[in-house]
Amino acid sequence: MSQPTPAASLRTPPPGPVEGRLNGYHRDWHVLRPEGELAPLGRLKTGGPRPGIHHFDPRCFTVEEDLLIELALLGVPRIAPVYLIGPIGNEIRAHGYIEGEPLSRPHPPGTALTPRQLDQLSELFGRLATVRPAALALLHDCPPGQWPRDSAEFLHWLVRFTRERVWEVHRPVFEGLFTALGIDPGVLAEDGPPARDADRLADRPACLLHGDLHRDNLIVDEAAGDLWTIDWELALLGDPLYDLATHLHLMRYPEAQQRDVLAMWARTVEAALPGASAGMAADLPRYLRYKRVQSVFTDVIRHGLTVLDAPGEELPARLARTAKAIPAVLHSAAGPLRLRRVPSPGDVEAAYAALRAG
Repeated sequence: MSQPTPAASLRTPPPGPVEGRLNGYHRDWHVLRPEGELAPLGRLKTGGPRPGIHHFDPRCFTVEEDLLIELALLGVPRIAPVYLIGPIGNEIRAHGYIEGEPLSRPHPPGTALTPRQLDQLSELFGRLATVRPAALALLHDCPPGQWPRDSAEFLHWLVRFTRERVWEVHRPVFEGLFTALGIDPGVLAEDGPPARDADRLADRPACLLHGDLHRDNLIVDEAAGDLWTIDWELALLGDPLYDLATHLHLMRYPEAQQRDVLAMWARTVEAALPGASAGMAADLPRYLRYKRVQSVFTDVIRHGLTVLDAPGEELPARLARTAKAIPAVLHSAAGPLRLRRVPSPGDVEAAYAALRAG
């Protein structure tokens, strides 16, 4: 599948009728079938922000389309093209629709990827490592003087975001739930385990990170079986080892293949960005511990929001899903959370039912 021009300003009417909708977490998308002179572009998708969304991850780039255009110019492979359609000043920003299926369908979590897919992921990580912060300074939300100066500051910044923008924001509603589940929010304190891990990190040069590279954000195109990367809304500039930790945490590779991924990543990213793999053996477990803690705070609160918002007839099903999901997340993070015991599914369901009742 060839990649079209990164962006085009087309002075034409808006594209054709809506064929369907896609519900992302941050945005709702319309899938369109262009007509007339736009028909050769194939299907497009246009998105708008979903109202009332709770943000559980930092965001460094406000407009995903601007980032995608710049990444295409920088040579990042297999990303959706962006088209600016309509009169200048009143354009519609549309993504090229990647015809295919999420990687999670042919290769669900826990299953191995093909050698070709691993090679394409290696190529992606290597290319991201070449995109240094200065290349995206004009797109970044924060001025360069406010960026973390080293890997330790970067992890401290992530922990602080989870503490202040996730926990403290939701604490008034969910403090009792966390107590019932045995979760001590003090783990996110400035002297808590993730912060102490941050102080021990080796320093690595910063580069572009996708920030959310999991199987549903990798599309297997139907034409050639290539892996395309979507959903760049959580992209960051920071320690490249964090992107690897996030990827491993979300992908759930079989153990044998995970070893291959680690070797692949170290070889490719170090060649593209010397020093990127420094201290990897000691520091990757530190980032993984933070990811497990972060997932607990994110997932416990997200499930709480769905339980609180559930219509009465849907409440039993949502409670059942929550009772299944949360013990697994807590078990994964039991060490860094210092949990004395992981609540049973019945305990979890009772805690969320009490949240709803209260």
